[in-house]
Amino acid sequence: MMQEISDYWDRQSAIWREEKQEAWSQPVTQQWLTYFKELLPYLKGNKVLEVGTASGYFANILAMAGYEVTAADISANMIAEAKAVSAALQVEVDYHVMDAQQLDFPAQQFDLVFTRLMTWTIPDINTFYGECFRVLKPGGLLLNFDGDFGACQFSQEGHEKYPADIMEQANRIKGRLDISRHARPAKDIAVLKAAGFVMVSADAKEEQVLRQPEGTSDLFELKGRKPTH
Repeated sequence: MMQEISDYWDRQSAIWREEKQEAWSQPVTQQWLTYFKELLPYLKGNKVLEVGTASGYFANILAMAGYEVTAADISANMIAEAKAVSAALQVEVDYHVMDAQQLDFPAQQFDLVFTRLMTWTIPDINTFYGECFRVLKPGGLLLNFDGDFGACQFSQEGHEKYPADIMEQANRIKGRLDISRHARPAKDIAVLKAAGFVMVSADAKEEQVLRQPEGTSDLFELKGRKPTH
């Protein structure tokens, strides 16, 4: 299963980088930069792990916002693209090819774990959130932007640059995952609490935290803190 997921992301790495390259000149990049800068004072430190970095768009924004960034992705092709992007931008990011369910880092390393549009492809959400809890420092924050995609069917429309069957593959993978059988973010909230997180919430949408017009994004902003004791 993990090999199929890795292959899925490998196949679209070059196009993913191309699309994110276009985003650098759009207002959304400044909106994310502002968001991460405003978040930093609410953390105890600036060490962040981005899981599912893809071509490094958010990893680079986080670095520009003042964070010490480590970024991981299961796709070796995505990491290769991300390294090239960071080199071109002259931004320092520590990249790793890694399974999100087996984070190869010591415990209590990061002040923030960030991920976006990744957990819908995780076979075992319990294990992933448990790993996030482990690598966070006491008082650290988990921040996940994702959507409730279980009941929907992804369409090739709007993805014409991608391989012709890429959305079929996405739907096939999604249909086999346990997370697709649950309402989100309610399932995520329950799993985070069971893992030990406190102050768990998913009250805002991405469009609200980025101060975008209503209808811009349906993604939820899921947050949870690791207790200080």
